[in-house]
Amino acid sequence: MRSVGVTIAGCLLVLSGCSYHNVVHNAAGLYAEAEAHRRAGRDSVAHVQYSLVIEKTGQAFRARPDSEWAGEALFLLARSRLRVGDLRAADAALSEARHRTQHPALRAEILVYQAIVQFEAGDRNGALERANEALEGPIKGEALAEAHLLRGRLLLGRRLTDQGWWDLDRASEAYEPLRVEADLDRLRFGVRHDDRSRARWALEGLLAHAEAGPRTDTIVALVGQATARWGASEAARLLAGADSSTWDRTARGRIALERARLLDLGGDTIAAAAQAWSIARGLGQSAAEARLLISSWRLTRSRDLREAFAVRAILLPAGGDPRVAQTLESIELLEHFTTVGLNEALGWFAAAEVARDQLGAVHLARGFFLAYADGAPADPWAPKALLAALEVSSAEGDRSWLRGRLEAHARSPYVLAAFGGPAAGFEELEEELDVRLRELTRR
Repeated sequence: MRSVGVTIAGCLLVLSGCSYHNVVHNAAGLYAEAEAHRRAGRDSVAHVQYSLVIEKTGQAFRARPDSEWAGEALFLLARSRLRVGDLRAADAALSEARHRTQHPALRAEILVYQAIVQFEAGDRNGALERANEALEGPIKGEALAEAHLLRGRLLLGRRLTDQGWWDLDRASEAYEPLRVEADLDRLRFGVRHDDRSRARWALEGLLAHAEAGPRTDTIVALVGQATARWGASEAARLLAGADSSTWDRTARGRIALERARLLDLGGDTIAAAAQAWSIARGLGQSAAEARLLISSWRLTRSRDLREAFAVRAILLPAGGDPRVAQTLESIELLEHFTTVGLNEALGWFAAAEVARDQLGAVHLARGFFLAYADGAPADPWAPKALLAALEVSSAEGDRSWLRGRLEAHARSPYVLAAFGGPAAGFEELEEELDVRLRELTRR
């Protein structure tokens, strides 16, 4: 009977060990999935996965803290704590995990993540020392790439560019899933250190990697920094490979539209229109956004109603998009108020506000504000219209002329308010104007 009991106890221990190993194995799979989500910019999904890893490994470790798998469980727990921002708990778990293992490779890997914790906590010197120590150990794969990526960031942050670029190159080579992170850092530090060739190389790499598509928000933000430093034309050149990118259609369309905006901002309106139209002729959200962008350019530059109304032909093929539908409704409202203005001048004031606020058609808005002020000069809102025309006028000659006209309305509550003085009757005029404009809408 004793031998049977010993045998049963031994089997239970084996089963317990197998169960522990399975928990750690499954947690490792969840952690890998969470890392993939994080690198793709799906932070909320990644957070859920990391939380599951924390729950599973925490329960396993508390149940069997003396297990041979306890060190690995702690390492998974620590890295997940790090990713959710719990630096204190991550550091404690990493220290315990390193204390529990004598395996040189695992100890070196733990050092890498301790360095990352220090970096996230703001201890740049300590992070660099630990990253250097880890890189002297027998690490490979993901941990090796993470160490080079971290050291590259630290060195580039200190303007030690040659060594920093070398580390980012090694990070890309050591672990393919980290090549997007390395390219994002190349772009970030390329802009910061005024290295256009590095920035261009980084964007070529990002556009060539399909997995970089979900990071469009980050890339657009970094291109924005490049625009601020080098100008829109140079930033547009950085995105020259947008059309041939391996990204999915939506991401490719978005980055190509960003290039179109930059081309337009840089003054190359012909190339900008060609880029935007190449997307507008397609399908889906990007095509609708392209039609909206083309329409916004047309409306911003429109100086007569025919040009503004012609925008409808551009928008109608994407009329199912809510933003397109809203723009079409605004154009209809503009036409309605224009017609009302033929009989009641206040309709032109309403048309001006639609042109300015809903369509961005500032030239048309200026014309309508002036048409109202000329058509109803005795109305108490004529000075408001002149002030609005002044606001949307860019030429100094026009602004000087309008300021001269406003001198005749020096006692208007609108003029007094504009110059910071007491403006008795201002609120009453605004309330009456609001009522009258709503009445015009119903006609």
